[in-house]
Amino acid sequence: MPPQKQDYLLRLIEELGQLVTEIVKLRQHGSYDSALHTVMQAQERLFARRAQEFMTRPIEEQLHLLVIGESAANAREKCLVYAALLTEAAHTYLAREQTALASGACQLALHVLLLTALRYPAADAAEDRTRIAVLLNLLPDDQLAAEVQGLLDQFQAAGQNP
Repeated sequence: MPPQKQDYLLRLIEELGQLVTEIVKLRQHGSYDSALHTVMQAQERLFARRAQEFMTRPIEEQLHLLVIGESAANAREKCLVYAALLTEAAHTYLAREQTALASGACQLALHVLLLTALRYPAADAAEDRTRIAVLLNLLPDDQLAAEVQGLLDQFQAAGQNP
């Protein structure tokens, strides 16, 4: 990968990390609408597209748009950032007591994490297991979509139990 593309990705990841910190602060101060707006801005920055261009697509297509032309390592990193943003949205919806929206965002984040772990496995799967376990703790077992449950089963069969 050319050094300038790697530098760009590092700057992008750093910028998105700062936005996640801002989202947490906004949520902690009860500014839920601002937190969700910042989540949306961060997603648009990550995808380099307006939200309408990716949000209405199935998750597989979203991830494809996200990783076009990226190395496996960079693709993994971008997918993990996307999952983190979705997780922050879930926490914000929980803070607003909007459990259905929280569940949806959490389930989407889990879907992204499982696809990422299966497509771009980490050298040490402990980090993936931890992230997945956190999301599973937020979701009642009976609320897992069949597709997400299937991915979880594949993840566990690969010896990566969360």
